Amino acid sequence: MRKTDAYPSKYFKAANYPDDWALTVEVEMARLEEFDGSDRGKGPTKKLVVYFRKQQSGLVAGPVIWDQFIAATGEDDCDNWKGHRVELYRDYTPFAGKNVPCIRVRKTGAPPKKKSAKKSPPPTKGGDDEKA
Repeated sequence: MRKTDAYPSKYFKAANYPDDWALTVEVEMARLEEFDGSDRGKGPTKKLVVYFRKQQSGLVAGPVIWDQFIAATGEDDCDNWKGHRVELYRDYTPFAGKNVPCIRVRKTGAPPKKKSAKKSPPPTKGGDDEKA
């Protein structure tokens, strides 16, 4: 068991997932929650947090994530995201001169096709079965 399994975070954190991590989820609700900004020398602030069915953690949605939800759901009002299925995945973003891990949102789709080890040869023209 991993620490994240024993003590799940209230919010999704990219550092908790491997590079190739992706998860298809259904939006349960989106609501504003108050965050204490004292660790950054700021006062309390409200941020949108999106929660998903069968998940213990929510995703804090800043402006970039909000735009990704719009692209994935076709809805610009977060009240209309409920019931939409989206894919969360781990990515990297530049921050303070470094690439840091982050969680992104995209429209669900077919999983990427696995590459076959052997390529089948293309059909050949000619031969006994072909009519002239």
